[in-house]
Amino acid sequence: MKSFFPEIARPNLSEKDLEIFHSLDKENYGRELAGKVAEKLKRDPIELNEDGYYVGSGGLRLSHRDYCGTGLYFFEGKFTLGEVNDGMGPYPVLITFENQEEFVEWLASQSDQSMSLCSRDSFNNQTVTRIRLEYFLDDNYDPVWNSYCAYVKKRR
Repeated sequence: MKSFFPEIARPNLSEKDLEIFHSLDKENYGRELAGKVAEKLKRDPIELNEDGYYVGSGGLRLSHRDYCGTGLYFFEGKFTLGEVNDGMGPYPVLITFENQEEFVEWLASQSDQSMSLCSRDSFNNQTVTRIRLEYFLDDNYDPVWNSYCAYVKKRR
């Protein structure tokens, strides 16, 4: 695993953000969920073409205008966590993994709480969560924001 950013440090969180942090789910995602996500990511990779444009529509991401949080991709042959802007990513790349096993092990050990810190500077802002991972595996997955909101509403 190679990280290109320092995670947000808990001591740097405001009192309000610490309260939110402690309320987030601490349960690890587990190997089963992580393995399924890895397999789906591999089936629809993303690459940059010779002009520097993203090619492919895969990846766990949100798609709307401006900053869209963080997403997971199989990008240029590596599992990747990266930022998403205007529905496109990963840019910048935040973490890369050398192989599927390393990625699955890492994702399996994460939780909504730990992922809330996996951002360059935006605590818990559209970060990877269990519900986003489960939605990604849904047959009707669509990264468009309104589709995600409808999925969340249906789950409640």
